[in-house]
Amino acid sequence: MSCCRVKLVRWGRTKSGTVRWRCPKCGKTKIRQKTSLPTGLLTDYLLDGNTCSQLAEKYFVSSKTIQRKINRILDTKAPNLPELEIKSPCWLITDASHFKRWGCLFITRAVGLNQPLAVSFHEKENYESALQHLTPLSNLPVVGYTLDGRRGLVLAYGQIFPNAKFQRCLVHVQLKVQTLLTCRPKLKAGYELLKLTRRFKRIKSTLSAFLWNEDFDRWQRTNWQLLHERSYKGRSWWYTHQNLRHAWKHILNAQDHLFVFLTFKGSVSHTNHLEGTFGQRKPALVKHRGLSRKRIANALLWTYYLKQKNP
Repeated sequence: MSCCRVKLVRWGRTKSGTVRWRCPKCGKTKIRQKTSLPTGLLTDYLLDGNTCSQLAEKYFVSSKTIQRKINRILDTKAPNLPELEIKSPCWLITDASHFKRWGCLFITRAVGLNQPLAVSFHEKENYESALQHLTPLSNLPVVGYTLDGRRGLVLAYGQIFPNAKFQRCLVHVQLKVQTLLTCRPKLKAGYELLKLTRRFKRIKSTLSAFLWNEDFDRWQRTNWQLLHERSYKGRSWWYTHQNLRHAWKHILNAQDHLFVFLTFKGSVSHTNHLEGTFGQRKPALVKHRGLSRKRIANALLWTYYLKQKNP
């Protein structure tokens, strides 16, 4: 393309043998030179969401040139996030977002900070990957942490921060119970249990937490026989109300870690801060369909690096 915005045509060669191009509109001739792309190309691609075609029109180059430049960058891992100074005791939030069955993105953030402390991509969400993600943060003064209850993360936190307190994400507990019982349970016991979990967001003091525990214990005593009711077929048997029993067990196993946040200033009872982050980044990758799994993982790491470098 020339300054007249028309397609150039070949017009012989120079004395050195380089192909000469001519603008059919104004008659000016020129030779093709390599265009140096700006350093902010990756920012335009990942943060602004521009596609290769849009960037090609912006910088007057071929979309293939943009794609090759982007791929060379995404074939390398992003640098580590800049270290943030945290002197006072902090409360951490960690969550993971899955990409079907081939990858998992871990993010850890401290309450009160907008930028994440650690971001890493792993094949699976298990103890080994969680431990690898949290090891760079082992020197932080951590007083507690909020998790969704995945066993690998809980064990890794217990290994690195043995004296920190564990708070179970109340939103995850509520949604799990709602998934098992549906929004309109058929049994009265299921409706009452679902109603109990919906009271989580209104618990702001130790007194309200004590009253909730009393109501939950009363519900268990009232429905004890229903929870243990069995169905038989020949020599086989199973619990009649399996989903109700699973929802009850889910709350019972998390009961000791439901209201830890009430006794610590600056703590949180949910991981919604990170869910919003996942909701922003995943849809952004839809504009760049066709990237390999390795480049998708590196693109996510580069995104958080660029956002923290250029807030």
